[in-house]
Amino acid sequence: MDAIREWLAGHKQVAIRFAVLFLFLALSLFGLARLLDGNAAETGTDELLLDETYLAASSAESNLPQEQAEEPEPVQEIIIVDIKGAVKNPGVYQAEADMRVIDIIDSAGGLSETADPDRVNLSQRVADQMVIYIPAVGESSELPVAEPENTLAEQGSRNEEAGTEKVDINTADAVLLQTLNGIGEKKAALIIAYREENGSFQTIEEIMEVSGIGEKTFEGFKDLIVVGAK
Repeated sequence: MDAIREWLAGHKQVAIRFAVLFLFLALSLFGLARLLDGNAAETGTDELLLDETYLAASSAESNLPQEQAEEPEPVQEIIIVDIKGAVKNPGVYQAEADMRVIDIIDSAGGLSETADPDRVNLSQRVADQMVIYIPAVGESSELPVAEPENTLAEQGSRNEEAGTEKVDINTADAVLLQTLNGIGEKKAALIIAYREENGSFQTIEEIMEVSGIGEKTFEGFKDLIVVGAK
């Protein structure tokens, strides 16, 4: 102990420097440790806030009404019309739902020089399977000027009043079947297929057994059909 006291007495300045250096190092390490702990705590808080924000946004999105979350794409209707008569390029054309007869005439190159536009409703909206006939000046024709093939109730009534023979659903081909109100190409094919598979129709009501022909469709043409040869 005496030797230590003598050394300290002789090296007092050195001892003080070591003590100050040690204290400085200790304070520096303590401050660094607190700084690291603070950053860690702050990082954890930020992550927590981020998680809460994400969860809140996800919850809000999941609570949206189904119609807002997913809007169905509109279905594009395919409309095919047949334009005949006094036009420059008669034929079959594809139309859009909001098109008029005048638009189809334009698609067909316009009216020919002999056309009689006064007998045509140029503003009529087109429909699928529509037949548009443009007569010539002075022409006498019984063809429809502009009438959808699948809405022929009036034509059927005129045929019946004129004594036109009714359609025999046991022998009629696809073309003749399509003259019936509500019967297009697909349903005509189904009628013929039913006939081939099950034999002749026994009554006119039996046609309602064909897929796609219900009571409402049957009511539209029941007065225009008969069952003939079986």
